[in-house]
This record gives sequence, structure tokens and C-alpha cells, in this order.
Amino acid sequence: MRTGPMTTGPATTGPADPAGTTVRTRTVTAAVVGLCLVLTAALGITLYSRTAGGSVSLLASWTGEEERVFRTVLDAFTADTGIRVDYQGSSAQREILLGEVQAGTEPDIAVLPSPGELADYALAGHLRPLGSVLGTEEQQYSATWIPRLTVGGRQDVYWVPVKADVKSLVWYDTRRYPGRPRDRLAPLVTRGGQWCVGMGSDATSGWPGTDWIEDILLQQAGRDTYQAWATGTGSWTSSAVRRAWQTWHDLLTGSRTAAVPEAVLTTDYRDAGRGMFAARPTCALEHQASFIRAGYPRTGGHPGVPRGDFLPSSELIPHADRAAGAREVSGDLAGMFRDTPQARRLMTYLASAAAQQAWAENTAADQIRPLSVNTRVPSSVYRTDPVTTHVAQALRAPGTTCYDASDAMPPAMRDAFQRGVLEYLAGSRPLDDLLARLDHIRTSVPRTQWLPSVCS
Repeated sequence: MRTGPMTTGPATTGPADPAGTTVRTRTVTAAVVGLCLVLTAALGITLYSRTAGGSVSLLASWTGEEERVFRTVLDAFTADTGIRVDYQGSSAQREILLGEVQAGTEPDIAVLPSPGELADYALAGHLRPLGSVLGTEEQQYSATWIPRLTVGGRQDVYWVPVKADVKSLVWYDTRRYPGRPRDRLAPLVTRGGQWCVGMGSDATSGWPGTDWIEDILLQQAGRDTYQAWATGTGSWTSSAVRRAWQTWHDLLTGSRTAAVPEAVLTTDYRDAGRGMFAARPTCALEHQASFIRAGYPRTGGHPGVPRGDFLPSSELIPHADRAAGAREVSGDLAGMFRDTPQARRLMTYLASAAAQQAWAENTAADQIRPLSVNTRVPSSVYRTDPVTTHVAQALRAPGTTCYDASDAMPPAMRDAFQRGVLEYLAGSRPLDDLLARLDHIRTSVPRTQWLPSVCS
């Protein structure tokens, strides 16, 4: 093998190669090798362009069938961009995210139900602004869903809803009460023992009770009182807030003085509604968000239609303002924790009408379709069954829309609210003392940690 420089001048073409064959062979070989290198480089560029998308990590709560459907949406994103999505689904996503943020290993994007928690991350510098990421997609959402926060003297948006639910609903069994049987259900409301209730939810036990109190306050006192309270300027000791707590107790027990059954504290919220559908029903009504219908038994005619249907809570809550058309809502909100080109692309995609419509359309016929508040997602996508159609109409109906107050509150306030619900039901603390303590916590949380608005 030659180790020195190869030359093609006369000194190398002596008598041993009178016809110059060696030179021609070497020249052809060099040309072939060069062509191969060019082709290999071109092929390499092509292969690189298909795999250079990189990856993005995403943490959310969806597992099982929900995860399978959501992954089809992510697969479409990967096929279009070449960006691989490393998805982690867990019902403990809040705890996982907190640990990863503290360790400096947070995912690129995380989905949480709590704007108050996301605002906390934004103020601490962990969440990245999205104004330049969403572009015109921001216009497809109301301020209830993506409020502008002031962080470091700059206003911007920090999350986008990818899925939504309605909470101002009272469910019933359509076999026992077919149609829209308000006149038959109304007498049961204050009778006591007619409500299917469970506070159990692992580390977040108590939140079903916060939903109750929030909705009662909204229906009885109206938008302005609700918003002031949810954003930290309204007192927990006000007569309107106290009345909401007391109304809830009276609905559950049917009496101002009766004790709440212990089973309310120990029953998991996912099991509470089973009593409505038992051979011998133990309850007739359930105040719960629209996602609860996924756990209800199905009708015989269609595997995707739950037996339960609902009335707006304003039709059944005592002293509610029915004309206001107020409703409490919640959602799964995506925030960007690492600003990378891949994370930006995925955030834009998740916010788009195309992705959210595809998510609904890819859901199996025997599963409930996720709801979107992107105004470009057509309502026709929810006409798969009468109950989903009904929920979608309630979500998009005219009237006041307010975000779940406890989810919007700073985490310290939210957690104290949930604990307070459990103490109240257990009878371990007088209501006035409980509300005074909660109000003290409200005043101790800095104003900068509260959202500016929760209603539209």
C-alpha cells in the first residue's frame, strides 16, 4: 500500500507501465470513489433530514385508552415534522413535575389542570412565555382559558387548553328519569340523602367538595362575587361565601343540623355515582364534571352513550340565578418548561384546531370524546351521541364562563381549601373558624401569585 503522495507525472509512468494503464486505472478508481463519496454524502443528507427533527418530552395524565388515542395525535405530529415525542402519562403528574423541576430535569412540556399552579411556575421562572409561539392560534381562545400574566414586567400567555370540561352539571339516570325531568328531580334536591357524593381522590381528596362550593357561590352570588373571591380580593368570611358552604351542607343532609354521613369522606369520587345505577339505587343525583360520564354504564343501543344525562346546576341549586347562564369549567392546560424548537413546534400543534379535532375523531365509538374550546373546532365533531352533544352545547352556550376557582388559586390556597372541605364535612371545626383561617391564608399569599381574572 502506498504511504506517500500519489502523483500522475512522468516520473511515475516509466517502462513498467508503457501504456499508462496504471495511471488510467487509478484515475478511474479515484473517480468512482469520489462519485461514491458524493452519493453517500447526498444519501446521508437525505437520511439526516428525516431524522434530524430531534425529540421533545411531554408529561400529562392520560393513561390506558386515553393515552392510546392521544398517542395517535402525537404520531401524526411526528410523521409531519420528524420530531419524536417522548410521552409520559401518569395520574401523579403534579408530583412528578414538581420533583423534576426541583431536580432541574423538567420535561419540555407538561399538562396540568391548574392555572394557579402553572402561574406559580411562571412567576418562579420555570415556565416559558407562549405569545411568540402560538401566534394567531391565541385568538382562538377566550381570556378565561389563556389569561395574560405579568412576569418580570412583561405581559404574556403561559399555557393553552388542549381539553376542557364543564363542571356546573347535575347528573341523573335516564332510565329512572327519562327526558329532561326537572320537575321530578327538583323535589329530591333538598330532601337529603339523594346526592351521590365522594371526596376521595388520593393526595387531592376534597376537590369534589371545592367544586360544589364554587358552583353554588357562582350560581347564587354571580360572576363578580365569584371572580373577586377566586382572584384573592374577596373575603372567605363574606356572607355570600358562608351561605355557599351552608347551602352545600343542607343539600347533602336535608337539615341545617344533621351530620354528614362518614361515607362521603371515604368514598372515592369515581365510585360515588354507582349508587344511581344500582338495582336498588342509593342516590339519585350527582354534581360532577362532564368527564364523569366515562364511568357511567352504557345504554343498550349504543356502546358510547352513557345512561346518565344532566341538567345545568343553575336549575337545581337553591336560590340560583337561572337567567345568568353561568357555568364553571376546567381544562387540561399545556405549558412549555423548556424553550426548544421542538417544544415550540409541539406547543403550536397542540393548540391547533387540527390536532384537537383529530383527537376527538380518533376516539373509539365506545369512549367519550374530549372537548375543545378552540373556536375553530366544529361542533359537528361532538354529534356522536346525544350526551356528548349536550355537554358540548353547555360548554359553548352564551353566558358567563368561569374557571374552576380552586384550580385557579395559588397552590397554598387551593390545598388549604381542599383540607377545609374535609374538616367541614367531618365536623371537626366550626364553619366560622374554618372560614377565618382560610381568609388568613388568602391575605398571606402575595397579590402577584393570584390570577387577574377567571371569568369571561
